[in-house]
Amino acid sequence: MVSKKLFEAPYCEIKERNDGIIYAKWKGFLKPGQVKTGCRFMTEYVRNNKITVHLSDHRDLRVLSKDVQDYLITEWFPEIENQGMRKIAALEAPDPFAKVTVDKVNVEAHVGNLIIRSFETEEECVSWLLE
Repeated sequence: MVSKKLFEAPYCEIKERNDGIIYAKWKGFLKPGQVKTGCRFMTEYVRNNKITVHLSDHRDLRVLSKDVQDYLITEWFPEIENQGMRKIAALEAPDPFAKVTVDKVNVEAHVGNLIIRSFETEEECVSWLLE
């Protein structure tokens, strides 16, 4: 898959794939400021480029702190939906503690018509996002 790198930091890499999916790979134990920086970048990019689907890769992610969870649930998911995002596919973390915190966020995020689902493979994520 050809993609264009948009943002890179030690904790996150964001790309736009040539199929219109904005892809973010999250790495390590994320601090709230890091998550906000990556998410703000994506929000602006989604707004300017009319992106409606997102693949959030958690394979290198560790546990999400309570502050990060709260930010995603109460601020970012509603904000990104307001910019036109319709689907977010979460590529599950192999770390069981990371998986539990991500699942908690995805279950508690109740925003309008934004649909968030978790998958075990990148292929499953892409297939669902593009259907």
